Amino acid sequence: MKHDLFVHPLATPAWESEPAAALRLATRSLWTTPHDDEVGAPERRIIHQRAIFTSRPGRFDALTVGWGPGYHKCASGQERDAALDVIVSRGDRSGWHEVGRLRTSVEELAAEGGRLDLGGLETSALVAEVRRAATDEWWPGWNLATAGLHLTGELDRTWAPGDDGWLAVGEVDTAGLPAGVTAERSATDVVFRTPHLAVGFRLKSPAWSHLGLDQDGRGRTDDNLLQLPRSMDIVRSGVYPSGVYPVLRDQNAEYLAQGPRFAATDGTLPMGFLHRDYHGSTSVHGSTVRYDVTIPDAGQRYVLTFTVHADRIELTAERHAAEERRAWQSSAWHVALDNRVTPSCALGEPTFVGETGLLRGPIAWHFPRYGTLRLSGGDDVLWRSDSVRPLDTNTLELKLGEQPTAFGDYVLAAGIHRAELTLQVAAPQLSELAADTPAPVRRALERHTLTALPFRADTATYSNNGASMHCTTSLADVSAIAVHLGEAPGIRPLAWVGDSLQRWLDGAPSYGSGATSHGDHRLEDEYVHMAANTLLAMGRYLVASADRAWFERNRSRIVRELDDMLARDIDGDGLVESTLRRGITGEHQWSTAWADVISFGGKDAWANAVLCETWRVWEPVLRDHGENALADRIVEARAALVDSYLSTFLNPATGLVAGWRSSDGELHDHGFSIVVAQACATDAVPLESAREIMAALLAAWRRPVSTTCATASR
Repeated sequence: MKHDLFVHPLATPAWESEPAAALRLATRSLWTTPHDDEVGAPERRIIHQRAIFTSRPGRFDALTVGWGPGYHKCASGQERDAALDVIVSRGDRSGWHEVGRLRTSVEELAAEGGRLDLGGLETSALVAEVRRAATDEWWPGWNLATAGLHLTGELDRTWAPGDDGWLAVGEVDTAGLPAGVTAERSATDVVFRTPHLAVGFRLKSPAWSHLGLDQDGRGRTDDNLLQLPRSMDIVRSGVYPSGVYPVLRDQNAEYLAQGPRFAATDGTLPMGFLHRDYHGSTSVHGSTVRYDVTIPDAGQRYVLTFTVHADRIELTAERHAAEERRAWQSSAWHVALDNRVTPSCALGEPTFVGETGLLRGPIAWHFPRYGTLRLSGGDDVLWRSDSVRPLDTNTLELKLGEQPTAFGDYVLAAGIHRAELTLQVAAPQLSELAADTPAPVRRALERHTLTALPFRADTATYSNNGASMHCTTSLADVSAIAVHLGEAPGIRPLAWVGDSLQRWLDGAPSYGSGATSHGDHRLEDEYVHMAANTLLAMGRYLVASADRAWFERNRSRIVRELDDMLARDIDGDGLVESTLRRGITGEHQWSTAWADVISFGGKDAWANAVLCETWRVWEPVLRDHGENALADRIVEARAALVDSYLSTFLNPATGLVAGWRSSDGELHDHGFSIVVAQACATDAVPLESAREIMAALLAAWRRPVSTTCATASR
């Protein structure tokens, strides 16, 4: 096979002064609605594109598809997937134009592979959009688009360097600062400090050099939240597997950039790190920094005026354009953040249109441990949040006068677009606290509630944190919190539980959930505990929201999930179990529980304790919606579960509820405090028994570790 241009070793690195800059690769996530021929597809879903941009037109001969890495649903094994429906388009200044479509099947892939003849197409911008996949069906993943498509052709590697980007430094006068603001100037930047903020501005390039935040106002702002270039050796070190190396390489310039960005649909290379092909000026007066930046090839001029106050940053942003332009990538201001410091999260109202991660303001820009900036203002403004896990980077960008398209790029309207924005140190209040709330409790709730609500805009689902992949089992914890919270402008904790559950019902993958390439089952049949947690979250959501329309829209899928859970009781004792993960010592299988490095299996005490509560919540919900037969089955299942629970899981040798009983009958009790607590918090354990079990747990904590674990056989 000829060299695959989609994994080209000379893709643009972050240091753009090498000849490699003649080529750039990118993978993009976007929301889509079903095409007329996509029968059965969800009303909205996320798909992925793989793009190639060249500085000179290249010749593209063929696109082929094959098996590649799928969505990473479990650390116990690598999923594989294959693209079954791919649309190929070329780009120019007017937009994107379809040039071919490849449709294949698993059987055809096995027999002869899938191939689309591009006929020597000449272009400098080509995008392959994966709309359907073998394993993840309507939700083809990032990994598949990045490594499962193969492009052949010839490229003109002639490279002409562009002009270096530069700003002329005008007057820098930090006299007359507002109260509570100090300034430090170096040869390269000016840093303003307040008890709440530290904001650094580069002088010769339009970018922040430092962002520090202390919501408490104690001046602890030395930690830089920004993701600044570490060493360009990040992609030369050889520490990454060969399959990951090109992906990291082509993302560096795109995601580590600070400041304005632009990349056209016709292959014009981006203004990224080591910004190129722009000019303008910088001036500083008091705590006000003004950048006037022109990007000639983009036809864009940005005037950005920042003013730092003790508790906020005010930004007046302008974008000037003589004519409408279409861009693959653009922003008036782009901020890359370092997840090794803290995984930030931008909370706002998702648009569900075009490229994923787009939000309407106001925005709560939250930094766990540090605090929150509330972003407000501007009628012609969109924000976009993204998480780039391979680079430990989260991003936030400001889009001014831009219209997202269904293809995933942007139309930048002509004219002058202006917005006055405020970045205020303040967290939205989502609950009313009693007047006598102790000060430490009040501070914790006011400052850290948003840490418990990591709704990732780029995936439109709750995750473990703002930089984590999503795992539907986390919805059990989030829903328990969200049902007690109110709303604030742009912040809807309970509604986001519904959005996250909608993705699950629509077949979107997550860790421990969804289709698998390792069999005909779903991962919920392996991770039984995770399935129980997700159903518990759904029951809570329906009770708290009283959203009858949501239930009716999803009725058939909801009933299917409940039926599937009931069917996991193999022997009729009310306890669900996994026949796939057996929990037998020495087999070293993965887990049925979210503590997935401990080999829970067979009959899982943790999963069944959660399920006892899940059935309690669901029974009245189902009756309220007329599903009485299913409600009756759940009542019977719950009664059987309670009747069987202690006789199955209580270890007489320790007085504790064990973790699981494996399929060979062995009881596995290693003093699992969280399992004991979960069981005793539900009706699976009668109150008097719960008191005795918790007393045994407290006693076990006081004994040497070697005596707190025991194994018993039934």
